[in-house]
Amino acid sequence: MFYPHHSEDLVLCALNTEKFIKAPLLTLRVKKRLGLSSLIKFKLTGNRDTDLIAYGGDLNMHICILSTYTPEKCGIAEYSSELARALTKLGVDVSIIAVNQGIERRMRYPEEVEFVIRRNKLNDYVEAARYVNTVNFDAVMIQHEYGIFGGKWGSYLIEFLNEVDVPVITTLHTVINPPDDIAKRVTEQVMKLSNAITVMSRNSLNLLMKYYNIDGRKRIHVIPHGVRSIYVGDRDSLRRKLGISGKFAILTIGLLSPDKGIEYGIRAMKDIIKYVDNAIYMVVGEVHPKLRMKRVYRKKLRKLVSKLGLEDKVIFVDRFLTKEDYVKYIVACDVVLLPYVNEIQVSSGALSYALGYGKVTVSTPFIYAREMLANGRGLLCKFKDPKSIANAIVSIAMNPELRKKIEANALRYGLKLRWEYVSLRFLNLLASVVEEHKYKEVGEYVAPTYTKVS
Repeated sequence: MFYPHHSEDLVLCALNTEKFIKAPLLTLRVKKRLGLSSLIKFKLTGNRDTDLIAYGGDLNMHICILSTYTPEKCGIAEYSSELARALTKLGVDVSIIAVNQGIERRMRYPEEVEFVIRRNKLNDYVEAARYVNTVNFDAVMIQHEYGIFGGKWGSYLIEFLNEVDVPVITTLHTVINPPDDIAKRVTEQVMKLSNAITVMSRNSLNLLMKYYNIDGRKRIHVIPHGVRSIYVGDRDSLRRKLGISGKFAILTIGLLSPDKGIEYGIRAMKDIIKYVDNAIYMVVGEVHPKLRMKRVYRKKLRKLVSKLGLEDKVIFVDRFLTKEDYVKYIVACDVVLLPYVNEIQVSSGALSYALGYGKVTVSTPFIYAREMLANGRGLLCKFKDPKSIANAIVSIAMNPELRKKIEANALRYGLKLRWEYVSLRFLNLLASVVEEHKYKEVGEYVAPTYTKVS
């Protein structure tokens, strides 16, 4: 049996796949520290509900991830670091091209960062592409978010794509109704110059199809936001260490900004404590480094707490968290609250982690939440509505059976969000894109065939 808090476990079977990929017999080298044999063979049974397939022959791949990267304080940087870690565990040689946002003058990157692009220097994008071509990577994985690349709507990225010779997989972390023609053209060009596109939800895919002109032959894959498996100890011990034993702990976690709607969570506490007198609201994380007047925003939140007389009910933990600390707070809390105000948000690391660790989530119905919390995996509340937030949270606190049911549904779904599973899906995609690119280079492509298990 797979225990969700045990790290280094690899789920290899009995997991539903979004799409059944044709593939030959695969020999996959997996590092021994995973606790599995160092050589694992997969064969197709033809059953799309139980086959977990990787595509290709012996794994020998060197890829590059282009993105912001740790120690940059940014959700995309954290995601890219986890993606690199997960693929490395599968034997992929991963290098990084980091897009420096210029917030900190001296960014000390880890050793896997081989090239740094200065966000607003157009020539850096061209030089980065030439570096990729020189090293001869098998593929590049781009983590796309409008705000992290230079030029209007990130248009400098197109210079990289025009110059690079290796296949490209682009993950779109944000999909929006384009506010102007430039945003539309830039996004369509990024997709056109990529060999494959991934999005994190089916709703994101629907938005792409609705608002953008997409080549009908372009492959778009739905691969959810990964969740790292970290064993952080038992919940009761964590609650004692965090000083929340005996409390009903509500948690909002991550980089703070006005679009997180934290003030509505604070206001909801006035109604929550009328029915749940041991309730506390933990707001964990520092203000987003790109937010101007960070101190003003922080003071505004604290001033609201004082105005409502909630000093002993709202706890601020004002620091950037390691992933281990992040998971500790998730595991220790009773409810994860996401009172976000941006309806078009199409991904959320906090929501993915809440599901991955089987927590009850109360969220506004932004795009990603509507899909991820469907079928009894969480509760939705109204935008900018403290009373709606309070009603949802009180219903969980007062109904233990409802809470258990939602937690079970969340965990059952959340296991498929673990990086041990998600990284294999990326490996499938990488191998197929690389293989197809090689065949195209010699002018011939032979479609792979099934290998049946007798």
